[in-house]
Amino acid sequence: MSQTQRVVWLSKAAYWAWGVAAVATVAAGWHIWGITDTPERPFFWVITVLDLLVAVTALGVGLQWPRYAVFDAEGIVLHRKRIRYEAITELRLGDVSAKPFWLAAWLPTSLLGGLIVALIPADTFDRQVVEIGTENRRARLRWRGNVPHDDFVAAVRESRPDLEITYGVDRRTVAVDFTPRLSIGGGLLVAGLAAWVLFAGVLSVQLFDRSTVDGPYPSAATSNVLRSVTADLKGYAPLPGVPAEYKEWRCDRNNYAFLGPSPDVIDLHMKLVAEDMPRAMADAYEAKLRSDTGMASFDYLHRIDDPVTDVEIDIPEVKGLYVEISTGCVSRADLGPLRDDLTKMAAALGAAG
Repeated sequence: MSQTQRVVWLSKAAYWAWGVAAVATVAAGWHIWGITDTPERPFFWVITVLDLLVAVTALGVGLQWPRYAVFDAEGIVLHRKRIRYEAITELRLGDVSAKPFWLAAWLPTSLLGGLIVALIPADTFDRQVVEIGTENRRARLRWRGNVPHDDFVAAVRESRPDLEITYGVDRRTVAVDFTPRLSIGGGLLVAGLAAWVLFAGVLSVQLFDRSTVDGPYPSAATSNVLRSVTADLKGYAPLPGVPAEYKEWRCDRNNYAFLGPSPDVIDLHMKLVAEDMPRAMADAYEAKLRSDTGMASFDYLHRIDDPVTDVEIDIPEVKGLYVEISTGCVSRADLGPLRDDLTKMAAALGAAG
């Protein structure tokens, strides 16, 4: 940078906007993972779209606001736009109230906050404004503090000492804003950002809840129960054409409304089904299984090791043979060994290999 250049800092607004864009981008990644974790729920699809919308909007808004103004030998450079000194026809100073901005920001989010803002005098929200006029356009900048405002005016006056200062600005005058627009539109944008923060925050926290209504029960204890039951199953005739069927059920989470069933805690079921088996043969088979497992003759659902594990035997009254044995809610990482235990149990019950 040459000695003829002077830099005047304008605002940190761009940094804040880019910070919001970065947070929204990280949140989008977190919520995309949430989509895979909760495929049955639409919440994380919606919030991910909002994350990306916030990120793009914040990035675009931040790029509109220069962090500083450069005064060089030819003119004022504001965000790669140059205002030549000789083209300046007017330097206007004044102040405007940001009260409409804060009313628009608070009323949609809090009636109490909006009422408080409404009762505060408008001049409490005053921002100092500088407008630089040319024949073709008008540039507007505003500040809350005196120092950057005074530095900018001094730099303009130093470059154009002949320029007279005019006082009083009209916010309705069309101008290119190089600092955040503290208007109703800007307030609504902040209100939308607040709503996103609340919604995204609530959903983000939900993903940390991995708890389930039942389990996960210890896999070692579950395996011991399955092996113990298998050891008691003797003398079952082969069941030609009756293979063991396996089904994984995701266990319900405590926060079921938001998250749906768990991807990590699974109830593994093994079924033996022979609908065409004669009723008398099926009754004899089921009666023997009830006896061997300590299941009452009139029961159709029996939990073997309550409350240590959740291994259950289900023998509903249906046509033919129907036997279902489930591990209860266990960790997905333990399904392999437990499936082997169920396979051995199915073989003891005469299921086809």
